[in-house]
Amino acid sequence: MTGVTDSLAAYEAWTTHRHYRYRGCAPDVDNPRVAAGNPDLSLDAWSGEDRDGGEPQKDRIARERAAVEVCLGCPVMVLCGQYANSVVMDEGRARLAEPEGIWGGQLGLERHRAFIARRHEVAAAAPVRLIATKQRLRVLHALARHSDAEAVAAAAGVDVRTANWQRSRLTTQLNLDRQSATRAELLRVAVERGLLDGSVVVADDGLVPAVPPATGPAPAADVPVSEPLVASPVIPGGRVFKHKQRPAYIPGQLEFFPAEAVVAPVVPLYPSRRMEAAA
Repeated sequence: MTGVTDSLAAYEAWTTHRHYRYRGCAPDVDNPRVAAGNPDLSLDAWSGEDRDGGEPQKDRIARERAAVEVCLGCPVMVLCGQYANSVVMDEGRARLAEPEGIWGGQLGLERHRAFIARRHEVAAAAPVRLIATKQRLRVLHALARHSDAEAVAAAAGVDVRTANWQRSRLTTQLNLDRQSATRAELLRVAVERGLLDGSVVVADDGLVPAVPPATGPAPAADVPVSEPLVASPVIPGGRVFKHKQRPAYIPGQLEFFPAEAVVAPVVPLYPSRRMEAAA
């Protein structure tokens, strides 16, 4: 419940600040239906207009810009943003305290993107009982002894693709960043969580990634590749067929351009003399 506690503390710090009553989005004293920071804005400007149908894009952009402009001059903008961007647990999942609307001078989409970028910092690690599957533990123990991806897969008794996928799952479930976590970091956290005996870990230089870079499948051995560029055949009469590359060879298929092309000469349908006479 730490996240909930921190969120409540941030909310209290915001609402009990001595300048809270002077916030820009507060109701105007003379007209409670508009904002104190800009009498041309309704109090709904920070959450979106309550209307049937979608808000026109032009109107939405203008409203959001005006609302953010008010936020930039608000005396409690920072505290407002700290509360809205605090993280709470909702049915076992982490989310922002205020996932929608403009808070602290930031649009909801901006705040959501920032939350996604740092979600590994605020998410809770998965319970050990969900991590410790038989295959995943085999991969983890193989990773403790080997650093090479193929050696890990062989020791775990799976193919490389499966081993890499399990390493990715381990990294996520142990609340590590798949883009930057190293093998040493993954093994250290696994030892701390009781998934691995630290005495079996073989150290590396600290540069081995926890999740190997993705590699595409190797092409099948019986799939022919296209032939290199070849000279275009010259047809008697001076015409040349230009083509960049021969098509891929397929067994049983006739070649479009055999080595010794037999072609008929080009014969004009209307000789030049007849054309001149006709003219």
